[in-house]
Amino acid sequence: MNWVDFLNVDEITNKLESLTKETQPLFGKMNGQQVIEHLSLLMQISNGKIDADYYVSDEKTTRRKPFLDTDEELHIGFRASILSDEPTPEKFNNIEEAITDLKEQIANFVTHFKTAKSENHPFFGELDYEYWQKFHVKHFTHHFKQFRLL
Repeated sequence: MNWVDFLNVDEITNKLESLTKETQPLFGKMNGQQVIEHLSLLMQISNGKIDADYYVSDEKTTRRKPFLDTDEELHIGFRASILSDEPTPEKFNNIEEAITDLKEQIANFVTHFKTAKSENHPFFGELDYEYWQKFHVKHFTHHFKQFRLL
């Protein structure tokens, strides 16, 4: 599997810059800008900028978290129950602004975990830096495949 190293900002930026709002995904409803903003949203949860105060029971966390230790991919059609069926309207004026925000959120993630112990993931529960990294690799890879960026 060719996993996306989301911490390699130059590489992901080069790939994401090929997207346009008109780029058709292989699956799903998001356009290119919406997927970048979606990736940024999950980065903001992991870097503490957005509080994901969704309760995930210990039983669910115990059952779900081991997936992050596998080489399995997020399956097509996976959608956390907290997400809307429809894509979120675009927040930024253009893709360039969305990419700039994503890069900032990735930098904030690295900085945040120099002192933070964990952040709550709305599906997997409480995750430390290592498990958030595992999640982001799977999540970025899933969406890069969605838009043929791999």
